[in-house]
Amino acid sequence: MSLDRFLKSGKDHLSSVWHVPDGHAREGSMGRLYTAPAAGTHPLYLCVVRGDHFPTVDVNCEGQQYVTRLGWIHDTPPAGVASAPLYRCLVNGSRELFESNDPNCEGQTSPGGPLGYAVTG
Repeated sequence: MSLDRFLKSGKDHLSSVWHVPDGHAREGSMGRLYTAPAAGTHPLYLCVVRGDHFPTVDVNCEGQQYVTRLGWIHDTPPAGVASAPLYRCLVNGSRELFESNDPNCEGQTSPGGPLGYAVTG
């Protein structure tokens, strides 16, 4: 299933595999996740803090509010399959979280390495 990134009113990015609330415009796909565990994958969760959605590999949402499990993402780039890393990023100055396949977070800040690798091919 496709992990799509959406934007609401220029301030809240939300990446989801399901229906997104009204007011969010689709920006594009971050790749595909599995619907069930597969060898070399781990779960990816959607959480929220201060009304801002973010993905994490922590089922406890890093102490924030749990929303749902998005699916399973590869631990490392899968052999023989096109893939892209998924980074959690932070908008400089506003503390708004968003997801990107760009290791430079589209010119913003990356608080860490990739959360995993989504299938793109």
